[in-house]
Amino acid sequence: MVLSLDSLKRGYLLLALIYYCAFLNFASNLFGPGQAEDMLNYNAGGNLPRQLMGVMLFGLGGYLFWRMRHLEGPFRFTGGIWWLLLIGYFCLSISWSYEPDISFRRVIAFSTLVLAAYVLVQSFEPVSLMRFFANAVGVAALIGLLLLLVSPSLVSVGGGLREHAFVGIFADKNAGARAYAYAVLILVGLGHFRTGTERTLLAVLLLALVLSRSATAAVILLAGLMMVALLAYLRTYRPQVNFHRLVMISALLLLGGLVCFYLYDVLLGLLGRDPTLTNRVVIWELMDDYVAEEPTFGYGFGAFWASSAVADFVDRWGYIGNAHSGYYEALLHGGIAGLGLVVALVGTSLFNAARAYIYHPQGLLFAPLISILILQLMVNYVAFVIINHNSFDMFLFALISFTAVRYVGELRQYRFKEVL
Repeated sequence: MVLSLDSLKRGYLLLALIYYCAFLNFASNLFGPGQAEDMLNYNAGGNLPRQLMGVMLFGLGGYLFWRMRHLEGPFRFTGGIWWLLLIGYFCLSISWSYEPDISFRRVIAFSTLVLAAYVLVQSFEPVSLMRFFANAVGVAALIGLLLLLVSPSLVSVGGGLREHAFVGIFADKNAGARAYAYAVLILVGLGHFRTGTERTLLAVLLLALVLSRSATAAVILLAGLMMVALLAYLRTYRPQVNFHRLVMISALLLLGGLVCFYLYDVLLGLLGRDPTLTNRVVIWELMDDYVAEEPTFGYGFGAFWASSAVADFVDRWGYIGNAHSGYYEALLHGGIAGLGLVVALVGTSLFNAARAYIYHPQGLLFAPLISILILQLMVNYVAFVIINHNSFDMFLFALISFTAVRYVGELRQYRFKEVL
């Protein structure tokens, strides 16, 4: 039996859903170790189910990429070059990595994520694709809530400050809570809240978010809904008006950011968070010494937390897996050079999303997508979001980035046809 190209694309979509929406991660983690030392070895070596699924995603993604090579791709448009440069830089980092084998595997995993996002954006309509993954997160939340009734220990925090907080099937409660918040923003932004089924799905997502007790996700949800409403309400079919209004919104966001900066301690108190952000500040202070050891090029992509360089930290504080800041992780992965490439990629993605919002006939889609990009840029300060090679956060970021590039490319094609 010969599978059609459309069947392969749908199968690839299903594989990506299982891999990046935590279904495979939950199943494999049921059999993972729990002690810090075991977790260090476990994460360094990976686990077989994820590796096999990753190979399938990479191989099938490469085949679909080759089959679609005649299409106009995002690498020909503004923004795609930064993805290539970042992947190329991470490939080079293998040569100076503290753990070359691990860096090689991490680069393959990151490249697979980028390839998967590109292939999916080229294969499906972006609106349908975003709705599909938002619904998938809703299903993941529902499964987690059902498991909470049957076996609470499987899907909740077992102890500590956040004891009994809802984790669901995601790797940790904050990762899951962020995913629920993203899904709500996408569904509301696309207007999917009118039928009974849509409202039930939103209720499931909101319940899961509340039970997770994540202050970060609460900020994402509330700030995101305000931004989505503002961007959707102010958008018109006149690009010049959209441009001026987007500039006004940007100025308001900048002003809001300055207010939050000066009222930092007050806002933390309102959110019930301590000034150290659950010891994140302490972790960053400790990471400063490690960053200073390799400031320019870092330890190699994905190598630091599996290398001997972190052994003294693990002996004293235990294995934590990441620095709880995407910007610190970028410095550890690739030094100042790597951080510069990450910032350039984020900036270009935002720029393309803004252009699509202003000029594209379907630019209303970017009301929730721009909101998510801005929030990820902020949340990356206190969580490992951007360049986290296996996370739903990064997968969604890549989907949004390539969607923006696709829409910008369509704009160029429209203008070319108008000239002809």
